[in-house]
Amino acid sequence: MLVIGVDVGGSKASIGLIDTTNGTVLDRALVRTPPLADAGAPFIAAVADAARALQARTGAEVTAAGIGICEIVDAAGEIVSAYRVRWTSADIRQAFAFAGQVVIEADIRAAAVAEARFGAGRGLSHWIYANAGTGVAIVLMMGEKPYPGGHGRAVIAGMSSSSFTAADAPCIEEIAGGAGMLLRARRAGIAVDHASALLDRAATGDVASQAIVVEGGAVFGRMLGMLANTLDPEAVVIGGGIASASPQFMDACRTAFRSSIWYDGADVPPAFLARLGADSGLIGAAVCAIAHPAEK
Repeated sequence: MLVIGVDVGGSKASIGLIDTTNGTVLDRALVRTPPLADAGAPFIAAVADAARALQARTGAEVTAAGIGICEIVDAAGEIVSAYRVRWTSADIRQAFAFAGQVVIEADIRAAAVAEARFGAGRGLSHWIYANAGTGVAIVLMMGEKPYPGGHGRAVIAGMSSSSFTAADAPCIEEIAGGAGMLLRARRAGIAVDHASALLDRAATGDVASQAIVVEGGAVFGRMLGMLANTLDPEAVVIGGGIASASPQFMDACRTAFRSSIWYDGADVPPAFLARLGADSGLIGAAVCAIAHPAEK
């Protein structure tokens, strides 16, 4: 079954033609996410045009489109925030009407569904999927089913304060997310244009860059440790561009995670990288598009 999958993130929108029987990406396109002020109707049109071009180029007959977006999506599939992208659910459905059924989901939940079905979460019953990319998001998984919470907001642990003692402490995303690390690097006088450049500088031994990356990983790991103490997962699966690109970030994350777990022994949940890499979001969005609402 061929489905259009779209993963709208803080830095880019990935569009793919997905075979949902095995999670294969048959063709793909990329559209950069503009600044918030410009991330409205023209951005939707550009992404929809890229999806339509994929369909035309391959001659494929698609049955649905799944849109994963880096915003809060409620149980009815309505976008209820505009933190990074100014899209409305109605605008999305209109732009992608050519694809048939259109399903909208939070990007973190879509990525977790893909890992549950085809990746590192396969076979797990109670687990956490955590994303460290441009931003930070978390979702509790029960098999292949994400836990949405009472209002669809059970994904925004990254917006919590990084400190229990300081009221004005920055949120976790501002320290552990790629956009936050980039901003902190620039404030420290480190000349980098992208988070990937910061990670490269850290990997080559630049002490100031390393300090930012390692602190980001440690804060991310402590957050995961707190959640593990609260939720008792079988495992923690970590995805996102920062986590997958930086061993330094992940080493700091794992060290902080293990030191934050209250108990010892074999019950300490493993923390390992997602298997689908950058494709988890668009594969998961496609899977969500054909799943019965009760299965999502």
